[in-house]
Amino acid sequence: MLGDVVELTVVVRDLDAAIERFTGLFGLKVHHRAESKEFGFKNAILPTGIGHIELLQPTDPDKAVGRFLAKHGEGVYLVGFECQDIPGSVERLKKSGVRVDGRRADVAWIHPQETHGLFVELRKREKYA
Repeated sequence: MLGDVVELTVVVRDLDAAIERFTGLFGLKVHHRAESKEFGFKNAILPTGIGHIELLQPTDPDKAVGRFLAKHGEGVYLVGFECQDIPGSVERLKKSGVRVDGRRADVAWIHPQETHGLFVELRKREKYA
């Protein structure tokens, strides 16, 4: 079910400062920046060897990323694993009683309470031009 780690998501207080730090320290480049009003964050994707680091800055303290920052401070928020059969994996997990959000065919999220506090994402590996 789980393949390579292809995403590491880090919650930060200041997206621009975090981008500067990650690009300066590790020579990474920003592939994409965006904002999600629905989920209350702005982000940047920095490709690595086989995946990427995603930096998230909350824009709404009442949504999940904002609550995470308030409770835990900056740090790892989510780990994304490559998964070849997301719908099949979601079905197997749900049959086992695991709380998983698998409404989309291309990505699913396993609730952190199911995995000892780690927010796990099942996803396809992205390609970066």
